[in-house]
Amino acid sequence: MGGGRFAAECSGKNVMALDRQVRIAAGSLVLTGVVISALMQPAWVGLAIAGFVGGGLVFSGITDTCGMGIVLCKMPWNQS
Repeated sequence: MGGGRFAAECSGKNVMALDRQVRIAAGSLVLTGVVISALMQPAWVGLAIAGFVGGGLVFSGITDTCGMGIVLCKMPWNQS
């Protein structure tokens, strides 16, 4: 985002921090995976979704990179 969050705040745009967007997306995916595993057969499909997100969070913590953050940065609402 050109100018960063401060520039967006000064422009009057409604701004949500990128790390907050990542937490919302990751939490939503885990919750969706748990609901799918509770309601559908085979249950491993939902557990695989939740496990994939958990693995991504571990990888992000170890490498200090965030694939979901990179994708979210490219979304139209995060462009200036």
